[in-house]
Amino acid sequence: MKEAVTTDGGRTAAGLFMDHFGIPVWDPDLGMLSAVVSHFSRIPYENVTKIIRKFETGDPDRMLRDPVEVMRGFVEDRTGGTCFSLTWCLGSILSEAGFRCRPAMADMKRPNVHCALLVFLAERSYLVDPGYLLGEPVPLAGAPVSVSTSFGAVELRPRGEASWDLFTTAGGERKWRYRLRTTPVSKAAFFRYWRDSFSLPMMNSLQLTRLTERGHLYVRDHHLRFQGAGEKVNENIRSVLEQRIEAEFGIPGEITARAREHIERMRESWRTHAQARRRPVLR
Repeated sequence: MKEAVTTDGGRTAAGLFMDHFGIPVWDPDLGMLSAVVSHFSRIPYENVTKIIRKFETGDPDRMLRDPVEVMRGFVEDRTGGTCFSLTWCLGSILSEAGFRCRPAMADMKRPNVHCALLVFLAERSYLVDPGYLLGEPVPLAGAPVSVSTSFGAVELRPRGEASWDLFTTAGGERKWRYRLRTTPVSKAAFFRYWRDSFSLPMMNSLQLTRLTERGHLYVRDHHLRFQGAGEKVNENIRSVLEQRIEAEFGIPGEITARAREHIERMRESWRTHAQARRRPVLR
């Protein structure tokens, strides 16, 4: 049995999304799916809001941003989310539009640290991955498939009965990114993995990424990297971090500053504890 995405506020989130992008709602077919996914890919992957929620919210359940929060954040401040909040938000929007869909988990260096969405349409299944900047649904038909993006190619290769490996190729370099498992995941398990993600190493640094018409823009802490067709740029933006993120992503500087302060306090705490462990014990 396929467990569908259902959530309170899905209708509100779908309304915000459709109104903002001016998408008319029609029958849930491949054209409608492609239109929704293409527009949703403009919402950035970022952990700025996730870092703020982690350090400013004591209740683990309240750390999870629901689809309405994600959409209002984007409309008002151009924020987005990480794979869990983006997947749940997009799934809610698609469900409201009449699509059958459910989340699927993926393994990177650790199990169950990434997620995407499976959409079932006309006896076919499609991968939709808002957390990995795929701007179109990718059919999963038992054979390798490649999708061209502005920064390179994304390739999916089947691995056994219920899993797929995803690779990217950019600048002549091919990299394995994750292994997707198409077996159903319960809502309870999905939310447990989501809560667990707040303790992952990726929460120890600022990370933002988005696709542009020219290529892939990526920020980690104060390092900015851009890669497109025949173009590669690396910059240190430490002294202008908030300003550059606002210029490149549209996220107000004060939001980035809040997240950066939390990260800096956490790292200072690490240094203090490390120094205390190194001090000799006087007897």
